[in-house]
Amino acid sequence: MRSPFVCHLLMFAGLAFSAAPALATEGGLGAYLLGTRDSLSGIVPPKGTYISYDNVYLNGSIAFLAIGGKVLTNAEVETYVGKINLTHSFAGTVLGGRPSLTVTIPFAVSAIAFDGVAQTGPATLPSVRLKDNRTGLSDITVTGGLGYDRGRSHLALQLSVYLPVGFWQPASIDIPRRTIDVLSTGKNRAAIDPTVGYTFLDPKTGRELSVATGITFPFRNVATDYVTAPELHVEMAAMQHLPSGLAIGAHGYAYTQLGDDSGSGADSFRQTVGVSSLKARVFAIGPLVTYATKIGGHGVTAKLKYSHEFEARKHLESNVLQLSAAMAF
Repeated sequence: MRSPFVCHLLMFAGLAFSAAPALATEGGLGAYLLGTRDSLSGIVPPKGTYISYDNVYLNGSIAFLAIGGKVLTNAEVETYVGKINLTHSFAGTVLGGRPSLTVTIPFAVSAIAFDGVAQTGPATLPSVRLKDNRTGLSDITVTGGLGYDRGRSHLALQLSVYLPVGFWQPASIDIPRRTIDVLSTGKNRAAIDPTVGYTFLDPKTGRELSVATGITFPFRNVATDYVTAPELHVEMAAMQHLPSGLAIGAHGYAYTQLGDDSGSGADSFRQTVGVSSLKARVFAIGPLVTYATKIGGHGVTAKLKYSHEFEARKHLESNVLQLSAAMAF
């Protein structure tokens, strides 16, 4: 291993607590961007200040998408999210754990194509695909954490708060005039996400196994009267760290809602698409590569990850590519 904590434990891999642009749950994606936690997700970094930047590209599709009070049919979504993550780990302990605070500021560039707006009964489809795009600030996330270390085992207790500061507007579609405004970069609803992360890391062999489990509790979108049901997400990563600083492995995640969406907006969505439940789920798996080194005495890490989603129900099914870089100060 390049250092006892692999250049500050590659902590940046677990510090991308993000908000995603509003897309289908309501919008097709939850406030928590699936796949955020992977390698070393159970580790809160040592005392210091850290900055990282994540580039996330998502391309997905869904048969029906509830967005901004409308229900779109046969939607294809393409989104780029850039996230600036600022983290500070403090000296001393709180409740026996090492405290940290992360602020994530995401920006989104999104595009969507869809056939039309579903009505109660058969969908109303124009002769050509409709399109919209949007660029802007997404919802900011603040995450507090406590880290515990015991030999090769590491535990991270974290609470993320999603602040709905990103741009949001009700969907507006005027097909005769070709006026299409359906995308927003915010979700217009707050959320909290308590998460427990565990990492087993053997510095001698370089073997790592990390697991993170959390539940997102979204608040009501008052404008659409839509309450997304609590969302359980479980993420795992298995890595082999090499003396060169390179680590190679695989990651995956599973997501399911713990109940059904509620509110008049959800009731209308169910009636429009003719289903009895909006309970969503999705799974993903893919390769993961990280690299840790030092430049000018500062720990530097890079991460490349691909996620293939499958078996999606009432949720976007996507292919996701992520490239990240981070530095410790």
